[in-house]
Amino acid sequence: MKRTTSPDSHLSRRNFLKYAVMGTVVINAAMLSSFSSSWAAGSKGNNMLILYFSHSGNTRKIAEQIRERMGGDMIELKTVTPYPKDYDAVVDQAQQEQQNNARPQIATEIPNLEKYDIIFLGFPSWWGTIPMPFFTLLEKYDIGDKTLIPFCTHEGSRFGRSEQDLKRLCPRARMLEGFEVRGSRAGGAQRNVDAWLHKIGLLTE
Repeated sequence: MKRTTSPDSHLSRRNFLKYAVMGTVVINAAMLSSFSSSWAAGSKGNNMLILYFSHSGNTRKIAEQIRERMGGDMIELKTVTPYPKDYDAVVDQAQQEQQNNARPQIATEIPNLEKYDIIFLGFPSWWGTIPMPFFTLLEKYDIGDKTLIPFCTHEGSRFGRSEQDLKRLCPRARMLEGFEVRGSRAGGAQRNVDAWLHKIGLLTE
């Protein structure tokens, strides 16, 4: 006997397929959301390092605000010979170091670098890039394929070419979107820091 198919049964199969596809999309979205949340939750704590250099204290304020939300370890990059406190003297020295492609000697050690999966790297923007002590540090320590997240304070230059320099120094690192703020606004930047951490998927609360 020839089997016939009624319009209703055909419609039912079509609807079934449509809802099955929709269900798959919903399930996949839920799985992605669950994965993202699990990754963010696992990012807090011992696998995270906040590494920063701060001359005036503004970058330190942002580092502390990140740690307030994310936890982790915090290490300040220091040079063997401290930079002068006078602003004009620091500006001149920073420019001279860039022109000479200098590698200032650093006093900071990073024990157990291998335990960190995520590294926040903070700095004041000096002449449009990272201070030269970071060149010393990042040529000494291999960041490898870790996740690198820059943040900087500035007075108008924003990141300048610092992100390009970081990519050159850490070619295998996975770099996420960074955070920049004028140094004069660093003390009151917690809400902006929180919004940024939410945007890059690290803060889910």
